[in-house]
Amino acid sequence: MPLCGSSSSTTNQHSSSGVKKSSNKPVERKLVILGDGACGKTSLLNVFTRGYFPKVYEPTVFENYIHDIFVDNQHITLSLWDTAGQEEFDRLRSLSYNDTHVIMLCFSVDSRDSLDNVENKWCGEIADFCEGVKLVLVALKCDLRNENQAPRMVTPATISKQQETGLQQDDTDPNNGLNSNGNNNNNNGNNLNNNINHSISNGPGSANNNRASNMITYEEGLAMAKKIGALRYLECSAKLNKGVNEAFTEAARVALTARAIGAEDHVERVKNSESSVANGSSSSSSSSSKCVIM
Repeated sequence: MPLCGSSSSTTNQHSSSGVKKSSNKPVERKLVILGDGACGKTSLLNVFTRGYFPKVYEPTVFENYIHDIFVDNQHITLSLWDTAGQEEFDRLRSLSYNDTHVIMLCFSVDSRDSLDNVENKWCGEIADFCEGVKLVLVALKCDLRNENQAPRMVTPATISKQQETGLQQDDTDPNNGLNSNGNNNNNNGNNLNNNINHSISNGPGSANNNRASNMITYEEGLAMAKKIGALRYLECSAKLNKGVNEAFTEAARVALTARAIGAEDHVERVKNSESSVANGSSSSSSSSSKCVIM
């Protein structure tokens, strides 16, 4: 699968190593990560592909990663595209969408603007350039919440169940609190319950309480996932390395059954819409305008 802009100074490619052998032929899948600037996308990718959390924030312009992963005994070579969320990079970011199998749409639990933009900005851009692509919604920086609970994963079955019974936290999912090897996340030396309050331990108590109360909740994230038609809703903390592997494993699982969608589909839709408008104008004597919905 070709990688766009591999010779650019703003683009780097990274490959994982130490992948276990398999007789299965690797399947190539492309995953694009979207979300507001500084919401935590690059940190998430760094922890997943390199195993470390960056201490200094450096805005990403355009970067590619190659990472091998096994899902359901299938060897998948993931092409991971990190994008810039800032408005000034809108035109450059549009180059990322071609041949995309799944989009990981991210927001930060401490930024309501980033959640609002999931629907108000990002879904619109996806509809323009990658209509019909499969979505996975991921909440980032969950360590900032003042709550003693591990990041969660929500599957389509859970979403369907909660649509019938109302928004309730699902604590029965066997994958909750587990890493990709099936081990309890609380046993890897970075106990989430002991570290969850690290970001709100300083400063006046009233300010900390207000910040905690303004955090985006699990229920709000799940509601957005249902609203935009995401196939998965996951929560994770890159800083504590909680739920990171699960997020990419589930995204890869979604990508396995997806066909590549992107810029070529967008061009074809534009051509079809222009043709429809032209045909409608020539066949109608009415002076009223027509609206073509793609």
